[in-house]
Amino acid sequence: MEGDLNEWNEVKKITNKRTNLPGIRAGEIRWCRLGINIGKEQIGKGETFKRPVLILKKFSGDVFFGLPLTSKARTGDWYFELTHKERYGYVMLNQGRVLDRKRLEDKIVELGEREIDNIKRAYCRLIMSP
Repeated sequence: MEGDLNEWNEVKKITNKRTNLPGIRAGEIRWCRLGINIGKEQIGKGETFKRPVLILKKFSGDVFFGLPLTSKARTGDWYFELTHKERYGYVMLNQGRVLDRKRLEDKIVELGEREIDNIKRAYCRLIMSP
């Protein structure tokens, strides 16, 4: 794990200096450099520590609220099963966080309004439940 932290630190330095950045658009799923995190927080994989993230809400030109995705089948209130053009994934509702667009990379897909609304409702149910 310590080696991964050192590798992530080097990638993070490069990520922080990025200048040719993509725009932020709610409803897009993009590759995102999540890095190495602490405990049970979702991490990225590969050389640049990335994973797919749904841009749920744009806050400014540089900051958004993102929800990471996984391809592993998950059940329960913390996950939202997403089927888009015959591809399956699971939105990790319990792992949402504010991110900077410097972390974003290539767009994977853009979801429709109906799909986004369903995910927002599921997220609100999760965070508002006792």
